Amino acid sequence: MRLALAALAALFATSPAAQAPTPAPPPPSFEVTLKPSAMDQAAGTGFVDVTLKLPSFDAGAGAPLLTLPIVIANTDTVTNTMTGLVATDAEGAVPLVVRDDPAAIAYSRHWSAGRAVKGDLVVRYRAPVDNTPPARGSGPPYSLRTEGGGVSGVGNTFILTPEGARPYRTVLRWDLSALPKGSTAMSSFGEGDVELAPGAPLRLLSALYMAGPMHRSPAVVKPTGFSAAWLGDLPFDPNPLMTWAGELHHWMSGFFKDPSEPPYRVILRFNPINAGGGAALTNSFLLTWGATAKDPEKLKGTLAHEMIHTWTATGLGGQWYGEGIAVHYQALLPLRAGMIGPDDFLEDLNDTARRYYTNALNDTPDKEVGPRFWEDTRIRTLPYDRGAMYFAVLDGKIRRASGGKRSVDDLIVEMVRRKRVGEPIDEAAWLALMTKELGPAGPALHADMLAGKLMLPESGDFGPCFARTTGRFRRFDLGFEPKSLVGDVKRIRGLIAGSEADKAGLRNGDVVTYSVAMDSVQGDPARRLTLNVTRDGKTFPITYLPRGETVDAWQWKRVAGVPDGRCAY
Repeated sequence: MRLALAALAALFATSPAAQAPTPAPPPPSFEVTLKPSAMDQAAGTGFVDVTLKLPSFDAGAGAPLLTLPIVIANTDTVTNTMTGLVATDAEGAVPLVVRDDPAAIAYSRHWSAGRAVKGDLVVRYRAPVDNTPPARGSGPPYSLRTEGGGVSGVGNTFILTPEGARPYRTVLRWDLSALPKGSTAMSSFGEGDVELAPGAPLRLLSALYMAGPMHRSPAVVKPTGFSAAWLGDLPFDPNPLMTWAGELHHWMSGFFKDPSEPPYRVILRFNPINAGGGAALTNSFLLTWGATAKDPEKLKGTLAHEMIHTWTATGLGGQWYGEGIAVHYQALLPLRAGMIGPDDFLEDLNDTARRYYTNALNDTPDKEVGPRFWEDTRIRTLPYDRGAMYFAVLDGKIRRASGGKRSVDDLIVEMVRRKRVGEPIDEAAWLALMTKELGPAGPALHADMLAGKLMLPESGDFGPCFARTTGRFRRFDLGFEPKSLVGDVKRIRGLIAGSEADKAGLRNGDVVTYSVAMDSVQGDPARRLTLNVTRDGKTFPITYLPRGETVDAWQWKRVAGVPDGRCAY
């Protein structure tokens, strides 16, 4: 009996169930060190030395190592301009084999190991800083740029990342020894050096990095909530605008029912091409100013739009959701918060309506928007404008169906909640919410939007202060094939006889450059376009109004006798 008990005791002692589980090894670390050089402000040049370290990176010959986009959203990266790229491991230099994806709107370069890698893999290269306007023309302001003795840029243009989806603990370090005394550094992830929890290394690409003698608002930056940063002197005092944005961010955090106000950074930079625009990034927004965008009041809508993206990003395909809901709310939420007036809201609404209803391509199906996004500004603006009108139509239908008890707000806040707790936020989830509110009419409206059918809110869908009317406007029309403006060399083709471009003297075969964003030109019916034309060895400007036929377009007007206090629907 004792022998049997002893055997049982030994069995249980060695049973896997009785042993403490072996903890999983922590994910490997990926170390990134950024060392900006002293910047030549007059020439607009400099560089950032980048060092990447992957500890214990044993891999066979031919193993994929690193990648970086070559072109991202019509913006060139440093793949073709960086210098000094070397990789080393415990045995010395590692030859790198290069492969490029086929050329497309967004394509990447890949580096693989020319031999087996042993031990730590260290990669070094120099990323140039160059303020020259981008040759491709309009695109997000991602590239490395110097201002005020410092530097800023988005990771997707200059940080190589490990291939694959393997998670890494990421450590970001700064070496500011070459920058002016008193310089500091920050990124979308936080102030100075930061260490990130395990995750995909690609997250480094959607973050902004800035270092130098920065100006900050507020002066003391807290770990959560709103803050802003910029380099150099701006032609306006950004502090009142940033204070306004911080108050609105706090209000929005409550509207979207966020249990804790997330950190959010706004970075201001000069932009020679698309001043007044920007780019939404991880917990941050890159806001640009320039010769045509230095009125703080005109930048409020852009700030409101981009802050909304903090909460509303989803797994839905296309841009109709994220951009459409941001346009729908960009003036509506500040109006509700009491931070703009009804006339400001009406101006924003009518700008969107005019651009959408005069757009000769507004019946383009959503499935064609992505492939054609950068070839034509009229395609590029559709997810914004049609999406906004779609949400306004949906909002009106839900309010009427519920007797005013519910609105599109309820659906959006529910999607935000689902995102926060990790529940599905795909198109099926969205359609289920629409069906719950409207029955089959919900998915039918959605299908119409995707098919390119016109989205037209009813007269009172923007509240009791506003009624639908019409106006007459000239359509945006370049007067030639819009794809002429895509690529490094922009050569005019498809010139339309009798168009404003033709009458101004533009000719097929002309090579042109320009320094404005077509999206903003399209949105302003009085905006003239200047193209710098090279023909027969001579360069000269041609300026004209890029407009065509006059058409009717839906607009909204104030309803007489309704006080301002009732306008926030």
